[in-house]
Amino acid sequence: MRDELSRLLDFLEDRIDLEEQAAISARYQKALNWDAVDRPPLCLTYPLPKDCPFQPFPHREVFDDPEKMLHNQLVCAFNASLVCHSAVGDDLPFSIRADFGTVIIASLFGARIEQVGDDPPWVLPFEGTDGLQAVLDADPLDFSRGWCPRVIRTYEFYREVLAGYPKLNQALSVTLPDLQGPFDNAELLRGSGIFLDLYDQTDRLNAVLERLAQAQVGFARRLQPLIRESTPGFSHQHAVKIAGNVLIRNDSTIMMSAEMYRGVVAAHDTEVLKELGGGGIHSCGNFGHLADAYFDLPGVTGLDLGQPEMNDLDLLYARACARQLPLFRMDVPEEQFRSGQAKKRFPTGVVFRHHVESAQVASELYQAYRAGSKG
Repeated sequence: MRDELSRLLDFLEDRIDLEEQAAISARYQKALNWDAVDRPPLCLTYPLPKDCPFQPFPHREVFDDPEKMLHNQLVCAFNASLVCHSAVGDDLPFSIRADFGTVIIASLFGARIEQVGDDPPWVLPFEGTDGLQAVLDADPLDFSRGWCPRVIRTYEFYREVLAGYPKLNQALSVTLPDLQGPFDNAELLRGSGIFLDLYDQTDRLNAVLERLAQAQVGFARRLQPLIRESTPGFSHQHAVKIAGNVLIRNDSTIMMSAEMYRGVVAAHDTEVLKELGGGGIHSCGNFGHLADAYFDLPGVTGLDLGQPEMNDLDLLYARACARQLPLFRMDVPEEQFRSGQAKKRFPTGVVFRHHVESAQVASELYQAYRAGSKG
């Protein structure tokens, strides 16, 4: 193990406050269960300070190097830093994942993956309907294919190394990577032509989505011995604690009507949720027209807002409250955190995440949020 990673692990092992992490976890659980809570958890994100004693490796270097990936996960992931947490003092839970972006399941089916500079890897869609056929021709449970072996190796490395750091190992949740969702994985393989397939190749597309759901469930189960969540029925995604065991990404589905989603996609999302014991649904953009369809899914445990500012938050909260299903990564204007209005507006049932310009501002804002929430 590199000296730099050893120094980082020693740094965190010496400074981690297990009682504080237990209190943060309890705050999440109360909010996610719609119980009364002193304040909904607030995770603040910010650029990593230039004077931070640890700096991330270039992103392009982590995909074939588990040490560098672990280092970066601990230093700065999702614009939040475990290294800076003790200074900021917000509700950041200690969690890490194998961060290979959105390509894992698509790679299993022979997708062409590109990674340039320090950009995340992405999928080059197959020509025509070849992507659909590639899914139908492949074994969805052959995890020797694509990027799956390197994902497994990364988690095995995490487990081996963290065993030597008992406090950190106790505090850290090691969570699932981004496995996307059946329809988003199909869109990665097929490209935008998939929206035509919804109409003129519905039966074939359903068969494809069934295979992709099998792959997602199967790989999540393959990783189960290697991941570790601190609380049964809860997991960690996007730097916060969420209700449920998995988060299905549905960024592409916002391009369709609720009727189309219910008629084609919902059954496959439901299968993933059923097989993995329940989970949340994520969408970027404005997904208000799909909210009720998401909420109605059997096994859904909440919704994750990729871009809360694009949604009618009060209407969404009213719908969530009626079903007692929480919202992950809610956000409001900064002044509402300072004044106490954030808690008055959304007293429970939400997890807040808010971006600020620096770690210093994050610390000051969280103290103001604590004070304002007492009123």
